[in-house]
Amino acid sequence: MVNSPKNIYLKHSQGRGLGVFALNRIFVGDVIEDCPLLSLPIEKGEVSSLLIDYRFNYPVGSTWDEQVIALGYGSFYNHSNDPNAIWTNHPNLKKVFRFVAIKDIQENEEIFVYYGDDNYWSDGRTDTLSKLV
Repeated sequence: MVNSPKNIYLKHSQGRGLGVFALNRIFVGDVIEDCPLLSLPIEKGEVSSLLIDYRFNYPVGSTWDEQVIALGYGSFYNHSNDPNAIWTNHPNLKKVFRFVAIKDIQENEEIFVYYGDDNYWSDGRTDTLSKLV
């Protein structure tokens, strides 16, 4: 079963475009959202700018098979070097990411994830958020 977002909303995030925010308090370990994944037509190892600021490697981990877009609010979580959430592979479903709180998140607080280290940013992605958070 895929958990639809019930406790989050989208709104403008100062200097970042849209972001995901907590409608109510979210506690450590709470599932925030399950996001089905849409495969992109990019071959592994291919250099492409297609949706570069919104795509993920799937599955999560050092060995991945493809580039995907997370549906739902999945592609709207902004980056922070001090995140309050993570995304993982869904424990039971293929091609689904699960976003989970790793800190308590207050009502109306923005939910951040960590995109990656310098290697992540080296292929042309935009790193405006990490300078702000």
